[in-house]
Amino acid sequence: MSAKDIRPFLPTAATPTRPLGAALPTLATPPATSPWLPRPAADTPAAPSATEIAALRSAACDGGRAEGLAETAALRARLRQLIDQLAGHLAAAHAALVPPTAETIAEIATCVVEAWIGTTHRSATLAPIVRGWLARSADPATARVHPDDAAALAEAIGEAPIAITGDPSLARGAVEIRSATLELVHDWPARLAELRTAIVAALTGVES
Repeated sequence: MSAKDIRPFLPTAATPTRPLGAALPTLATPPATSPWLPRPAADTPAAPSATEIAALRSAACDGGRAEGLAETAALRARLRQLIDQLAGHLAAAHAALVPPTAETIAEIATCVVEAWIGTTHRSATLAPIVRGWLARSADPATARVHPDDAAALAEAIGEAPIAITGDPSLARGAVEIRSATLELVHDWPARLAELRTAIVAALTGVES
């Protein structure tokens, strides 16, 4: 067997006429960034100037002041409304409660005085009246009282120049003293009524 008769076990492939890369189809792919590669620094905004900072501060102060004033005005209006409501309630309560209370107090006070008059010796109730008369006049005078009070009045007068006349038409405790220039009329029921009216007026502030 000659060398020409020797054949390769595998057939020899023909050498391609183009490179392998040129033979493959071209595909468009987006660029890929490796996570390990350094990234560019983000753009940092420029710092505000001193003028801009002052303007921002002034605007913030003005806005805060305006909000504070508005809130204060609202609170004042609410407080004024509550005060007016409270004043109205107090006025209504005063009108509803004070007059009956004042009447009750006046009634109690006059009852106490009347009880004192009824249990005190008549000369003790007539003595202040006589002293008041003598403080104003030392002239001779005439006193009229209920006959049952004549002795007590005489005790209260003592040595003063006042003559006593009994008058059954006068109430017990009442006395009238007259001179040429002066006159005094004292009646306990009338005085108690005046006292009652004065107490009510003092407590309510309303003159009847």
